[in-house]
Amino acid sequence: MTINAHRALYSAASKANYLGNLTVDDPDAAELRRVRDLVRETLVAGFRHWSQFIERRELFGDAALSFAETDALRPKFRMQGSWAYFTLNRTTVEPPQEIDLDDGMFLPISFLTRHGTTNPAIVSRSYFAAVEAMLAPLCREEGWALDDSKPSCVRVVVRDGAHVDIALYAIPDQDFSTLLEKAVMSSTSFGAVQLNDAEMFDAQIYPNLPDDHIMLAHRDDGWKPSDPRKLEDWFNAAIARHDQQLRRVCRYLKGWRDSRWNLCRLSSIALMSCVVTAFDEASAAVPANRDDLALRMVADALPRLLGGAIVNPVVDGQRLDEKWSDVDRADFVAGAEALRADMHKMLGAVFASTALATLRAALGKYIPDDVELVIVEEPEAPAVLTSGLLGDVGPEPEARQPVRIGGDQRYG
Repeated sequence: MTINAHRALYSAASKANYLGNLTVDDPDAAELRRVRDLVRETLVAGFRHWSQFIERRELFGDAALSFAETDALRPKFRMQGSWAYFTLNRTTVEPPQEIDLDDGMFLPISFLTRHGTTNPAIVSRSYFAAVEAMLAPLCREEGWALDDSKPSCVRVVVRDGAHVDIALYAIPDQDFSTLLEKAVMSSTSFGAVQLNDAEMFDAQIYPNLPDDHIMLAHRDDGWKPSDPRKLEDWFNAAIARHDQQLRRVCRYLKGWRDSRWNLCRLSSIALMSCVVTAFDEASAAVPANRDDLALRMVADALPRLLGGAIVNPVVDGQRLDEKWSDVDRADFVAGAEALRADMHKMLGAVFASTALATLRAALGKYIPDDVELVIVEEPEAPAVLTSGLLGDVGPEPEARQPVRIGGDQRYG
């Protein structure tokens, strides 16, 4: 007998499975989208009259006297993180776990060369101050809170268990203007419906920005080269190689982490990197209808991967495990070894009920308590039987005695 637990993890026809239970509820998702939209609208309006929130000298620093800037600044936005990758899960333990929405704000602004380096004309720390000054009235009105403790984003705390992060970028206004003009010409020359600014930025301008001209504002370290497209492109390329099963397994591992640890330093991107590595290293593809086997395959590699250096797949010289202590790493490896043992125990079980109990123990409460989702399959009979004694019973299924195995009507 062999166990098939794929339907307990995922079914295209039903949400009554692990992936369905991991999915953020519609009201919660709608709430975060509403926050995102209000934040965007507030910032677009605020930057039209930015001088009401911050002084020119404060925003432009020592470039203020020589740099002639128009009154209106026009920020653009692009979703990032798990919402963009479609890997967002609901929380397992709340608090301290939180669902979050990551948004990027891109401000087209002149870049100036000083001391041999080229940076945006505005002061990064003042960029944060301006954004937070614009959002403060909205947060008071809505009952939200601004969290200024994050060095590379503005965080809007919506409630216990939910927040929106806004990463602040700058892009050269010359590049933006040139690409915008090309987008307009392209859309009109082919008789297309005129696109608005947001659609043009998202569809045509954002993908074509020079990869060394996107700068991320940091509260303490000033401006840092940071291209969020690289991570998205890396993950999309992995999906193209391995299809949607890879995305699902990433979500399973995030659910496993959240079930095992209330809060830890094992980041989602570190888990995604491990999943992609395991899929790339596999000697053969796992069938798309066997996520249980795919999860076991990744679980087999996970202790080794978490025990070694986890390099950032898109930033040379950077590691995704650099903030782990030795105690952290030992804990993560022990958890991965337990997951590997549980996956083998589950797939080697004799009874569907035993397999399901093992899977729930490994992945947590979002595995449905429904034994019908686990199938006990009979191994294929040896050729000598199918050509001999078994053939005497009759070739049609009706000639065999039906038996109930693991909740499914199967023949033996």
